[in-house]
Amino acid sequence: MDHIKSAIGKKIRSTRINKGLTQADICDDESEFTLRQLARIENGQAMVTIPKLLFLAKKLEIPIQDLVDIEKIEIPKRYLELKNRLIKSHTYGDKERIAKQEEIFDEIYNNYYDFLPEEEQLLVEALQVQLNVFTSRDIGFALGFLEEYFQQILTKKNYSYNDLLIVYVYFTCCAMGLEDKEYFDELSKKVLLHVDYSDLEKLYLVERVLLSILVQVDPTEYLIYTKIFREIMKESNHFQHKPVVYVFEAKYYLDIEQNKNKTIESYDKAIMFAKMLNDEVLARNIEIEKKNDLTT
Repeated sequence: MDHIKSAIGKKIRSTRINKGLTQADICDDESEFTLRQLARIENGQAMVTIPKLLFLAKKLEIPIQDLVDIEKIEIPKRYLELKNRLIKSHTYGDKERIAKQEEIFDEIYNNYYDFLPEEEQLLVEALQVQLNVFTSRDIGFALGFLEEYFQQILTKKNYSYNDLLIVYVYFTCCAMGLEDKEYFDELSKKVLLHVDYSDLEKLYLVERVLLSILVQVDPTEYLIYTKIFREIMKESNHFQHKPVVYVFEAKYYLDIEQNKNKTIESYDKAIMFAKMLNDEVLARNIEIEKKNDLTT
């Protein structure tokens, strides 16, 4: 695949130059491409995606077929399996789970990263940055990443999968002490307004974004977000996050309604569902959370 990346990049670069266009002319306001992204593609360091090819073909005023034979672009199945494991698994701070995720990243970077389309490379980077920030509690791991990509998010009305990942990284940084939370409220509301219930893959990511919001909002708002969670779970028939939903509802009943019985009931349901999911790490963490909440 390396030669395909190089050939596509050279074709894009030569066509751009022949038409007297600079990289800045192509990137314009950088809402579709940053200068760095285009440079990586032209240098054969990243594989361009089909949507980006369509954008470039339009900018260059040529048929997309002149840039690439689309049928030759194929993402390895093993990479897709590894990516799915990264997206669908939670570490909950467990050292063994964190180590397993790091092993997955190592395999991706060693065997697949250089040959992936640019959008997939961005996805991997976002997931790695999020994990680094979460495990280290150090937002420094994300500052360069957000500096490059975050401003693009603010100009968009609808979010792609990678857009949501970038928002997820930003929310994680906010939870870990980022001082500049200027856009937290705006983006939180925007995520709620653009939940696409027809896209099951994106719905799972929306759930993770909602979790990163829940850990930061005022307890009076917990039920607003858990209601969205329940609507998503009903549509997707996916219940991995159901125990956590019960936890936040328990905290609402304790902090806002001061109803100890409802608090205990919700915590017990959270623990039960975690065990039904065979997630002993999560069940143990919830039991600790329950004990702490009810003894303070």
